[in-house]
Amino acid sequence: MRKAAIASVVIGLILGIGAGLMAWWVTPSYIARMPSDFNKTRSYDGTIRTLFDPAALATGNLAAAIKTGLPATLTENVKVQQTSGNTALLQDTRNVMAAGNTVGHIVSNYAVDRKSLEAVSSYPSDWTVAPAKGLTVSWPLGAKQQNHTGWVYMTYTTTPLKYVKQAQQGGINTYEYQATVPTTPIKNPQVLANLPKSLPVSLLPGLKAAGLISPANLASLSKMFPGAAQIPLGYTYQASNTYYVAPATGMVVNVVKNETEMGGIALPNGTIIPVLPVLAMTYHTSPASMSAAVNDANSGSSMITLFGVTLPIVAASAGFVLVVLGAFLWTRGTSKGRPTGIAHPERHPTPAGGVS
Repeated sequence: MRKAAIASVVIGLILGIGAGLMAWWVTPSYIARMPSDFNKTRSYDGTIRTLFDPAALATGNLAAAIKTGLPATLTENVKVQQTSGNTALLQDTRNVMAAGNTVGHIVSNYAVDRKSLEAVSSYPSDWTVAPAKGLTVSWPLGAKQQNHTGWVYMTYTTTPLKYVKQAQQGGINTYEYQATVPTTPIKNPQVLANLPKSLPVSLLPGLKAAGLISPANLASLSKMFPGAAQIPLGYTYQASNTYYVAPATGMVVNVVKNETEMGGIALPNGTIIPVLPVLAMTYHTSPASMSAAVNDANSGSSMITLFGVTLPIVAASAGFVLVVLGAFLWTRGTSKGRPTGIAHPERHPTPAGGVS
């Protein structure tokens, strides 16, 4: 009986400790974080409001240099390349297609914390990553109703990701965040590498005739760049974006973006006079990708609930029952080992002859 009691208590304690470890260590440290094999592709449907063709502009054909109203598709693949403890090397690949042609392609590498999803500055020396800060590709697991800081890959700056409200998207509850990027110089070297560095002075009258540059600015340029055959160009980016995030997993279920890249005259003081819209685009998550994101969010949430809540509760409950059972068996076994019954006093015989 005592052996059974000891075994019951020991197993119960093991289940109780295991439940605590599962809820407060295993799940947060190994389950509720970005997996090492993470590899997701999302597609977005959009419209290119304006698109700049540098080759057409170089020939002086201003009418062909700017195209408008093109349907477009953007795809984004986020993949974990390597991990080092709680740090992951993420590769974020974005591709924009319009009229069967690639009009934008950027590959960004980030070192991020696998739990908070924020960029980190400490990572293996053989990793080559962008100098990012804040959130780069997604929200952390267990997203909160609070503001975050987001990384702007076009400008190498950060912007507030402001929590707005709860909203239904794809049949599930999400948190809505909004981000506004003011007009900021583009610093991404991949973007700048595909854009012209200067503009022939001979094209300035055509830009003036098209209303893209004012007479006052044209006169100023003549004074700032006297006798120059080429005028330096600079580029800016601005955006107004809305994100819908599944809170349990941090999965972005839907996104609505309005982005504009502008080309302009780069003045010696660092100011950029906007002249040409390089790429202005509005897009949102495609229905197929939203459905896939919802499924991923539900699956991830179920996994976290299973290992972080359900199994620990079951294990803790079973452990408690076994400890109580063990205590009962121990008490019963101890009581059986004691003498039982009522002790009778010894009776002495009455003397012969009886009472005189």
